[in-house]
Amino acid sequence: MTKTVFMTGGTGRIGKHILQQLLALGYKVKVLVHNTEPEGVCSDNLEIVRGDILDRNTFADALKCCQFVCHLAAVFDMGAAIETDSENEYLFEHLIRGTSNVLEAARAAGTVELFEFASSDAVYCVIYKQTEELITEEVELTPRPGRYYAMAKATLESMCINYQKTYGLPYVVLRVGWCLDDDDVLDAFQSGFWDSMYAAGEQDRLGSIHCDADYLIAPQYENGESVAVQLAHSYDIASGFVLAIERQQQAINQIINLSSAAPFKFHDCIEKVARGLNKPWEAVTLSGLGTYRISIDKARRLLGYEPSYDIDRMIDVALVKQGS
Repeated sequence: MTKTVFMTGGTGRIGKHILQQLLALGYKVKVLVHNTEPEGVCSDNLEIVRGDILDRNTFADALKCCQFVCHLAAVFDMGAAIETDSENEYLFEHLIRGTSNVLEAARAAGTVELFEFASSDAVYCVIYKQTEELITEEVELTPRPGRYYAMAKATLESMCINYQKTYGLPYVVLRVGWCLDDDDVLDAFQSGFWDSMYAAGEQDRLGSIHCDADYLIAPQYENGESVAVQLAHSYDIASGFVLAIERQQQAINQIINLSSAAPFKFHDCIEKVARGLNKPWEAVTLSGLGTYRISIDKARRLLGYEPSYDIDRMIDVALVKQGS
């Protein structure tokens, strides 16, 4: 029997890859569409469901007879509370109310074998704090104070767990690490990407050197060491979601980290990027950052997850596309 997946966020950075991978494996996929439809996908197994995540009545019937729900749709913030308090209502509606609507529709359908929820490494406050221990799924959650998105993701994980306990709805929470696509991995080396985190005096120093010229940066901590981040390719993250469906018995009622294999240092990559883009670069000191390392051992053990991209491959592919 062909099994059916109901998806939200099917046109996003990760969702577009999940959609393609599921169709390639022979699944029927129903994609909730509000404004943007999937591009470059043509399949008899693809069904477009027009609706709004904030209005359960527009999509609830589509979940009937679905065996899987893959819920990725979300909105995002980056600022501190003082900058984003005015957005809290918007974030609440699209994150908490929207997810509640999808959970309720999945519960009412009565056929869902696995509810996949896309959580985030933001629940660990990665990047913004120093974390000495390896981050496994068992560590205490510490969403960044004032960041509503991170707080909401932690809350929604609890909702998924309690829907299983209360209604018997099987779930898997996939904590997604920072991921980029071929089209945007080079952005992380651009001078404007980190400018809100520049240490005092760095903007003036760089302005006096480069004026309005375009240049790249290699971010470093205040002690002078290279910033290190664990950056994954969106294709690899998508494969984790697909593997959780394929290996649903191993995934059921689990919380699993999805990320790259290890962090990389910007200083190790900046020369390659600068040569490829033919731009100068500067080491730039950032403030308020810490080191971290996320474990993907559980994903490897339960799902057979293994990232196919490291930072070198991501950069190589991005540079080729940039030049084409």
